Amino acid sequence: MKGPLTGLRIVDFTWVVAGPFCTKTFADMGAEVIKIEARNRPDGMRGYVNRYTALENPFPYGSFDMFNRNKMGITVNSRHSEGLALLKDLIGVGDVVAENFRGGVLERWGLTYDVMRAARADVIYMSLSGYGQSGPYSSYASHFHMAQALPGFTHLTGYEGDVPVATGSWGDTTAGLHAAVALSAALEHRNRTGAGQHIDVTQLTAMASVMGTAYLEYTANGAEAGPGGNVLPHTSSFVEGAFRCQGEERWVAIGVHTEDEWRALCGAIGASSLITDPRFAAASDRIGNRSALEDVVERWTLQRTAEAAMATLQDAGIEAAVVENIQDMMERDEQLAHRGYYVDAKHPDESVGTLRMDGVVPKFSDTPGEVWRAAPTIGEHNEYVFGELLGLSTKRVSELQEAGVFF
Repeated sequence: MKGPLTGLRIVDFTWVVAGPFCTKTFADMGAEVIKIEARNRPDGMRGYVNRYTALENPFPYGSFDMFNRNKMGITVNSRHSEGLALLKDLIGVGDVVAENFRGGVLERWGLTYDVMRAARADVIYMSLSGYGQSGPYSSYASHFHMAQALPGFTHLTGYEGDVPVATGSWGDTTAGLHAAVALSAALEHRNRTGAGQHIDVTQLTAMASVMGTAYLEYTANGAEAGPGGNVLPHTSSFVEGAFRCQGEERWVAIGVHTEDEWRALCGAIGASSLITDPRFAAASDRIGNRSALEDVVERWTLQRTAEAAMATLQDAGIEAAVVENIQDMMERDEQLAHRGYYVDAKHPDESVGTLRMDGVVPKFSDTPGEVWRAAPTIGEHNEYVFGELLGLSTKRVSELQEAGVFF
């Protein structure tokens, strides 16, 4: 590896999605990330399998590998005094400690920030939880769409007058990215001052930070934002949304925002008469008659494939994009292929073989990140970490193994 973070070591207590998503970004960039599990309580994502098809042998590693590639994996029984001592030793040779349990879990293990600083004075400790390390919700659990519900994101999804829609794990990934940015900033601060610190990141505030237009609707207009279905809250847009195309569940997203784009759209879809149509003459008319205008646009898109509609509109200078599914992205998207975004990694379980997975997002001219291995099997790197890194003899490792320290 020659990534920009080569030489950085992260002691990684994270699990499920939010925390592993954060530490994965560092592993992709060359950091040595040591994932800590216990054999009697592994990362729950190891057990996630495909439950939505009739596959005889559903693939058990997909979700776990997605968030833990490029990492090392060890097992330690943190409830054993010797195991806790080893964790402190590991923190002592690390740069960063990362965890995403609910507030106070590591403290109850005996791994307070002060204990970590005793192991390494300039350690950076990154906590990522649902609601923070203090406050009335600090001990509350947060998982999956809970992180979108409380900050109001779920309130804005779905269609007007219908039920809110729980949408994926955006709270996990958004918080993970915020944590990665915060950790990068703390590392830069330590480079300049020599001082570590404790970072407290929450899914609550991470998702609250992306509710910008809803805040403006309330503070500027005194109104409550709500779900808009296929109509985005861009009141200055003339056409904004996804439109059906030829084929089953094929769509193209279109955005028209300026007068020049409006005229270009009319020409591109062969409807120049719309320019002088009194229903659409002024911007306010187009917005007021949005439904009628969308009907005209969709009559045009329905006669074309999503790819053809995108190409025609983009050639006319109009924002347009195929609403791609995963097969589109992995097998047909020319831009993703050009960037080499999807990569292959050999899995340590020979029965799995090679996995195709998403790659590294940013491209560096001199120190690129890369995916060079799939996620570790549980305890795969015990020998390296405890033997080479912490200097335990083979005999001592065997003794600790018998004592249940690596359970």
